[in-house]
Amino acid sequence: MNIYGWKDILRPIRDGFRHYFPTPDTGPTPEERRRQQKLDTAKGFTYFDTFNQLEDWTTEASDPIQRSNTPLLLRPGPVGGEQSANVLLCHDYGGNYHTYESSQGVGVDETSYSCEYLQFVNTFVYFSHKLVCVPPPSWTNTLHRNGVKVLGTFLVEPALRENNRMLENSSVVNTEGLQLHFPFASKLAAIAEHYGFDGWLINIEKPFDNSEWDLNLLVSFLNQLRSTMGAESKVIWYDALTVSNKIVYQNSLTVANLPMAQGCDGILTNYCWTEDKAVESRAFAQQHDFPSESVYFGVDVWAQNSSKLSNPRVTYPEKGGGGTHTGIAVSKLAETGLSVGIFAPAWSFEHFATQRRAVEHAMWDGDPFTEDLDCTCDGRPHGGRSDSGVQEVHPYPITRSARQYPAGSESFFYTDFSRAFALHGPELEDVYGGKKVHSQVGAQSVLPHSVHRQVAPDQGHKLGRSLHGEILDQPSRLAVYYEPKGITHPLRLFTVDMPADGTLQVKMSYKNYLVSGNVTLGLRIGSKYSFVDLGDGSGRMETVQLLLRNHLPDCLPENPRLSELSLSMKGGDTMNNHGLSIEIFELSIAPLETPHLSSTIVNIRVENQGKDEEEHRRLVWDFQDQSLGLSHSLLRHLPYSQLTGPFSYFSIDIDGDNVGRAYATEFILCNVLVDKMRDAGAKCRVIGVGFDGQRVQSGRVDLRV
Repeated sequence: MNIYGWKDILRPIRDGFRHYFPTPDTGPTPEERRRQQKLDTAKGFTYFDTFNQLEDWTTEASDPIQRSNTPLLLRPGPVGGEQSANVLLCHDYGGNYHTYESSQGVGVDETSYSCEYLQFVNTFVYFSHKLVCVPPPSWTNTLHRNGVKVLGTFLVEPALRENNRMLENSSVVNTEGLQLHFPFASKLAAIAEHYGFDGWLINIEKPFDNSEWDLNLLVSFLNQLRSTMGAESKVIWYDALTVSNKIVYQNSLTVANLPMAQGCDGILTNYCWTEDKAVESRAFAQQHDFPSESVYFGVDVWAQNSSKLSNPRVTYPEKGGGGTHTGIAVSKLAETGLSVGIFAPAWSFEHFATQRRAVEHAMWDGDPFTEDLDCTCDGRPHGGRSDSGVQEVHPYPITRSARQYPAGSESFFYTDFSRAFALHGPELEDVYGGKKVHSQVGAQSVLPHSVHRQVAPDQGHKLGRSLHGEILDQPSRLAVYYEPKGITHPLRLFTVDMPADGTLQVKMSYKNYLVSGNVTLGLRIGSKYSFVDLGDGSGRMETVQLLLRNHLPDCLPENPRLSELSLSMKGGDTMNNHGLSIEIFELSIAPLETPHLSSTIVNIRVENQGKDEEEHRRLVWDFQDQSLGLSHSLLRHLPYSQLTGPFSYFSIDIDGDNVGRAYATEFILCNVLVDKMRDAGAKCRVIGVGFDGQRVQSGRVDLRV
């Protein structure tokens, strides 16, 4: 009798039972896989199950909606103390490639995982049980917008029969003489460049044939992949295959995996490690001039689950590790000087029937639970309310020891507070399959950290805070609530790291509801604050533009830096009875000379694409970018896409309804919209939205199919 559940079987990286399970292919037939692959193309997904598929891939075979359009935002260096750990997330959520991750928004029954802690994330790996796993462009767009590098996965599992093909090579002559060339390394590099992500996790879970094994060939393959992708890319080796061509998880950096780690930019170890192994790995890395911060020690979030399995998962710490105690391992690795790789960060959404976001907040921020947790585990392994009814606070949240990075780049920051899921009005329910909520993973903006918490950020005990925030939609915005009580603590919105030398300006669109009181925007420059009065509450949309040079505190050091944006309130009442004091719709920091978006959108049309069961219609358009004549110095401060030029996305308006966003110059029309165009025709308009929020809209076009 098989006592293991499907969630356990689905995790070859971290399930701990790999060598116990047989590996027959009991999944879909090859024909069923090919059919599903074609259907997934329309969702923007790209993956390959075999070496033949990988070998046959060309750029011409891809669909525009499969590609990410958002370039990686280059962050400044980390902020905060020295003792912090870089965080890598290995996102393995029930096999992944879920419909909610599609390039275009889709109706959903409930919200799911999107990760709203991206300022604490250094690298994000998208993992699925494919030979080649390309991150969906929705994820890449959001992660790049937040400055996070995105890796796909190259996974050789035990059931794969052709793993020796990986190291196929030929001899070529170049400027460095006679060199080996690995076609599949070139393919992987080309795929990453074409689809717009930043590198690969290389996970070899099956030994090569001993008759063909050559460690030097494998290291040469890794070197070629790394060098072809360039200096800004990242290739990480997973701790499985050893130099002796055996699958032996080291759970550390050792002589058995060092050559492969050196051939890459880092190594992600298995998750069954001890403090001694961590300390030894740091010393071993230093001994071999390998950066200790490039050693990511794995932590299995699922290990905290209690079950009747005879061989349960174990991660650091051995008792109670993972889950809501993941931060304990992060703290230990920060103390040791290593980095952390968190397996399955979507655990709270996959394991719990309810309170999923509350568990995520507890795991990352240490927030207390308001009620007992609903899951199938024996006992209370994840915490919750104590027997006396007192809320428990987790003392080691991930953010306590995770390395934090500033929002934005050296000279650019923008947010419209969009989340990965949003409500829509009843007029759009047919468009979204009768659902009241739709996903928009690729739209998630740069979000403030912990504004929802009603505790003072600098106090160790429970203390009510007079300011707290909430992200709302229709339209997306940050709502800030004011409760006059006790000491008023400023509400930190964003941590940044930008020059306050007069070259930048802050722009904010908001509605102020506080009357007979005082709302100020706080700018922390150096070690001092400058406060900008936002005026009396009118409830109307207002926009304030601030030249940083006009708001510099006295006695600043040379080359001052802007490090924080915050809100403060004092006295007064709100225009409503629920304490809503201000709503912020957009917030940006950009150079003074930022050019006006002067592009045009033209040639809007409907095209038929696909055939048989994949046949569908798309709205298609072109754009003309007049900014190409501007100097490079004016353009270099803002992101610019190879696919969509100055546009971050396009908003699609049909008969006055905003029916979705597109991150290419194409938008798949659902049957409801096609029927509308067929019956009476429809007035269509495409609005291009720049990376800084500027908008250019086309004229309305009458379309009929």
